[in-house]
Amino acid sequence: MIVRELFIKNLRNHTETCLKFCDSVNVLYGRNGVGKTTVLEAISIASLSKSFLPAPDSSLIKNGESGYLVKLSATRDIGINYDVSVNFANSKKKITANNDENLLPKDIIGEIPIVILSPDFKSITFGSPQDRRSFLDSILCQTSKIYFEYLLKLKKCLKQRNNLLASFKKNNTFDKVEFEQWTSMLIEISAEVILRRHRFVQSFLPYFVEAYNTIANSADVVSAEYEPFGVKSYKVEDGKEELIEELEAIAANVQESELRRGTSLFGPQKDELIISINGGLSREYASQGQHKTLLIGLKIAEFNYLLEAKRETPIILLDDIFSELDENRSAKVLEVIKGHNAQIFITTTNITNFGELFDNKNAVMIEIKPSE
Repeated sequence: MIVRELFIKNLRNHTETCLKFCDSVNVLYGRNGVGKTTVLEAISIASLSKSFLPAPDSSLIKNGESGYLVKLSATRDIGINYDVSVNFANSKKKITANNDENLLPKDIIGEIPIVILSPDFKSITFGSPQDRRSFLDSILCQTSKIYFEYLLKLKKCLKQRNNLLASFKKNNTFDKVEFEQWTSMLIEISAEVILRRHRFVQSFLPYFVEAYNTIANSADVVSAEYEPFGVKSYKVEDGKEELIEELEAIAANVQESELRRGTSLFGPQKDELIISINGGLSREYASQGQHKTLLIGLKIAEFNYLLEAKRETPIILLDDIFSELDENRSAKVLEVIKGHNAQIFITTTNITNFGELFDNKNAVMIEIKPSE
């Protein structure tokens, strides 16, 4: 996939910005605060329907304006054009792609596969389980619209079920039949999400091991394992029915605690991705340098996985990562990603480290200036 043009209106500090890009390396440079990362956010909005940073759409709107607009023109690997626009105004998001209007986020997610590496993603290797679940979900949603729909159903189900539990905690009463219906639905949805995550991690692991070994060039042994919350005896080979039986047993065991605490205490919203290095948990045993290498390995693995799953070359967004990496790791990252012939976007305040990129006639430097 190649992004040809990008138009941004009233997104953060951009009033109106129109940019054209080359097929290879695009270095977005400028001083802090001029909106370099916002350009990457705009690409993310056109690809994932949201920013890659944890921010609600309302906070992305330029001060004093009522909404933002992002338009992106791209070309698929097979030469077909793809145009998408995302307009957020009055708390509503209007998505159009190739003249199809009133689309939903699920309709565009995965159409432009992207891989994003940012210092904000450091928490994947040493942060909370939520950070690692988000990493899993971001890849799965780009490769499976069905999975994305299951996540939406899970969110709705948890909201309704938690409302009933909160009502019981406050009033000591609720609609038991309705509660049982939502519990059955949560179990069914949980089984689907767990199975899909489990199978994904199994298929993703070889990509991760290979990528880490390429970057680290060391004797470290890395691994990744999916751990469904509370599920002890189930194995993915057992099948969905066996998983549902175990989830039903877990639901029965925690129900008293749920009624007392007023919230759901089982389900894939509590699952964990265990990332290990040399037999120990990465969040506990990895050095600072190993954490950086693990993150890079995960992201390169993500690129290779998406490339094969989507049969479309992902776009790579690198947000100020070279301020976080030493010279050797920076050189290794550039060497690996340039070898993939992918379109790359790099933000930086210091362009002195990028001279080697310009031996390639297709690499360009784009200065991002403050909006007038």
